Amino acid sequence: MIILSLGGTFMLKVRIANDGDKEYFIKDYLARYGNDTELAEKHALVCINVHRTILLVNDEEIIGSVTWAIREGVKAGLVVIFQMSIAKEVNRGKGYGSTLVKHCINDIETFYGFKGHDLRRIFIVIHEENLAARNIYKNNGFRVVSELKDHLGKGMKALVYAKDYF
Repeated sequence: MIILSLGGTFMLKVRIANDGDKEYFIKDYLARYGNDTELAEKHALVCINVHRTILLVNDEEIIGSVTWAIREGVKAGLVVIFQMSIAKEVNRGKGYGSTLVKHCINDIETFYGFKGHDLRRIFIVIHEENLAARNIYKNNGFRVVSELKDHLGKGMKALVYAKDYF
């Protein structure tokens, strides 16, 4: 666990998700994607037990999360960030997303160093209208490598961002 001080007595913690965080993931999924509790529960299990999720916590409240996963086996050196969320509107625009992404990148780089394999690329798909997320990733060394037209529907474009290590 990492403890961050943002001045005064306000302290944030960065930690890895655990089984006690299941309800957070279920509520976040339901708020973002609709009322399918079965899928929300599966999402929570994947974020906690299959992939790696980093949480930003104030006291006991989870402010946000970012989840990453290895693609094509560790030897390929490919990682996808497949979800990042700052759950409450009141917590957006305060730099928490950037903090999460920086810790996520560090976690990925540390993992690959520990495993003794080269990290080649971290990528994420971001909807074109999500300017906040696009700026966070751009400011952390990611660049647009592809466009996905009609991604979530007609006229809805998404961008594939990547941070390359080769």
